Amino acid sequence: MAGLANLPPLPDTLRTRLAECRTLPSLPAAAARVIAIARSPDPCLGDYARTIGQDPALTLRLLSMANSASYSRGGNPVSTCLDGVSRIGLDATLAIALSFGLPRPGKNAVLDHEYLCQRAIIAATATQELAQHLCPHEAPQLFTTALLQDIGILAFEALDGDAYAAHIPDLRQHQKLSEAENERYGCDHALVGAWLAVSWGVPSPIAVGIIDSHGPLADGDARKLCLRLSCRIADCWLAADSASAFSALLRQLASVASLDIVMLMTVMQELQHRLPSLARLFEITCPPAIDSTHLLAEAKELLFEQNLRMTIRLAEQQRELEALHASHVVLDEQHRTDHLTQLANRPWLEKRLEQHFDCAKRARQPLAVMFIDLDHFKLINDRFGHRFGDEVLIHFAAALNNMVRESDIAGRYGGEEFLVIMPNTRRQQAGILADRIRQYLTSQPLAQADGEPLHVTASIGIADLEDGEFEDAAALVDAADQAMYGVKHGGRDGVAHYEEPDPSA
Repeated sequence: MAGLANLPPLPDTLRTRLAECRTLPSLPAAAARVIAIARSPDPCLGDYARTIGQDPALTLRLLSMANSASYSRGGNPVSTCLDGVSRIGLDATLAIALSFGLPRPGKNAVLDHEYLCQRAIIAATATQELAQHLCPHEAPQLFTTALLQDIGILAFEALDGDAYAAHIPDLRQHQKLSEAENERYGCDHALVGAWLAVSWGVPSPIAVGIIDSHGPLADGDARKLCLRLSCRIADCWLAADSASAFSALLRQLASVASLDIVMLMTVMQELQHRLPSLARLFEITCPPAIDSTHLLAEAKELLFEQNLRMTIRLAEQQRELEALHASHVVLDEQHRTDHLTQLANRPWLEKRLEQHFDCAKRARQPLAVMFIDLDHFKLINDRFGHRFGDEVLIHFAAALNNMVRESDIAGRYGGEEFLVIMPNTRRQQAGILADRIRQYLTSQPLAQADGEPLHVTASIGIADLEDGEFEDAAALVDAADQAMYGVKHGGRDGVAHYEEPDPSA
């Protein structure tokens, strides 16, 4: 079967079973001869007419279509096969022949063949009408393709009968149907339908189109879009709640720029007009009549209500997210803040210092740290109590936070020890801040003790990257700590800068 070479392969086991199945759908001999003519290099109208004229059923269906409202356009009725083929064209003639492969109700059928046939007729007509807007030259062939898009379901039914019906969802759940087929057989009915169509001898573009009829709606390929949208229109038309179904379809169409509600309205109105005659032509029960204008208006109203509910829900979710974010901010603030002084705590200080240290090293920028220790703080605690000492720490922390720059990070390192990280700062600039801190402590008491102002002094050590070769951030802090202890040993209440030890000394 040479035509199969252009299609994705069937799973081996399934291909073997299909090849051995003797009950697969087939076409009358006359229809098969029509297809053979269509595949010939130079088919002519006379060949079609002579072949069709040999089969009364084909002849009747051909003349019925040629004299239908879709093709007669007010002209005189035709009574010969040649006139009929001339009027409807070769593609429509091929569709007439292939329509004999559509499902027919029978006592051995396990599936709803009437639904399948109605779906095929609606989809074929919708495809043709959509193509008139998007790709007019493709319209006749797309009608035939959409007509056959679900013949793979008939092949599965012939292959497994009740077992197939038992393992698939309702035929109206088309997406779930394909998923169940893929799970059970390794492919869905679209691929099997293409395989069956090729076995009938249909032109390969039709077989490829059967596969293309299943997929997402998207711009870029008008042929695929017509086929895929037509299936969905058919599903909506035959749904128990058509308005809700079309509402869901309108939501999908919102992302397809080449389609709009006006086009869909036109297609629906033409469908309503053509379906009764097509149902008679193909000898099926006419699909239910609907008021397309009212239905789409109702669908748009439902869509608006759904979008409104979604907008309200999104607003609620946004408020929940904002509240959650605010909660996380509070938790993060608590995680990195000293609970007493509200400055940065030691873990956060060390983390930020490591970041600034690495950044300054890479960019060759200055970085300074200041280590502050409040003098004689143990005596304050011993004399006035820890609650009083906490008050002193709180007041000093507030003053320190007001004196540092926005780019600086001040924090409590431990007990009465404080650390200030100063990015892009050299020792002279750091020294200016240290002097401001000492001047403040000299002029402003940090508490009142026994009715008298209590002044506290501080020992301050400063280290910056230019003071030595520091391996890491911790070494820089140690250097500032050493400078601070130098002040302590020298009598307290002062500022010292770290000096690299002289190796020769």
